[in-house]
Amino acid sequence: MARLFLLKPNFIDSKIDTLGLHYYCPYSAFIEGILSYYPKLRQHIDITYVDFPRPRRVIIDLVGEENQGCPILIITKEENETIDTSYFKTYGDLRFINDTSLITRFLAEKYKIGLPHP
Repeated sequence: MARLFLLKPNFIDSKIDTLGLHYYCPYSAFIEGILSYYPKLRQHIDITYVDFPRPRRVIIDLVGEENQGCPILIITKEENETIDTSYFKTYGDLRFINDTSLITRFLAEKYKIGLPHP
């Protein structure tokens, strides 16, 4: 089963802000919108919401510290042999992407949902 990691909304980023403003990740929100449009995806993807501050240990344990950016979709090589995953990066036995346009491409190819209009 594909694993999708998204940032939890309403976080504080003290590195860019000293007022304690709350933020959300626009890329995670974009993917969340797709999940809302296509609720059947939630039956096929293991979705985990992670906190904003790094390190994000659950992701690091799977694909390494340098790949903990979100959103990130992680798959196994074996379970996705029938579709093109050449645009995925590899870490050990796993493949992953952390680019929203590539995540939407995979979701469309694997689960037959729509693509973003160009």
